Amino acid sequence: MEAEAAEPDAEPSAAAPSAADAEAPAIEIAPAERELVLEEIAALNGALQDPEARARYRRLAGAVAAGAVPAELAGSLAAVLELSLTSGRARRLHGAEHEAALRRIFFQTPAGAVLRQSAADANRALAGLAGQRLEAVAFTAQAPGRFRLQVDTDRCQLALDIGPGGVAAGTVSVEL
Repeated sequence: MEAEAAEPDAEPSAAAPSAADAEAPAIEIAPAERELVLEEIAALNGALQDPEARARYRRLAGAVAAGAVPAELAGSLAAVLELSLTSGRARRLHGAEHEAALRRIFFQTPAGAVLRQSAADANRALAGLAGQRLEAVAFTAQAPGRFRLQVDTDRCQLALDIGPGGVAAGTVSVEL
């Protein structure tokens, strides 16, 4: 795996397992996708220096090989998939079809669910603009990997902040 990201001994988008995670169902990995996920884990594990991180990813590889990733390893699964997907490695080495398979698995993880929910929340905010006259739309860079979408209508202004953790409403101003 490329050295584009810091060593994932802490999951990039996933919080520490909670009591709810312990009750979450295992993430099933279809037989046709196991080899693909195992290849990504092996590539990452080969680049890790921390013995604890290497051990965690070895446990993850065992779970993937068995076909089900338990909740306590879901953050590690999300981390390896996120790295492969965001770096472009998945598409470059495996093609669009396998990239899509990795993306489907990622969105089964808690980190993937958070991203999906942030997109759904942003879509609800944007749906509130229906019927209003659009006056301006602009993107601005806020920081590396972070952007703001400003939407101005005849009745309100909506700013959506977009970054690695998803989309969030920044500010909303309504004219009375």
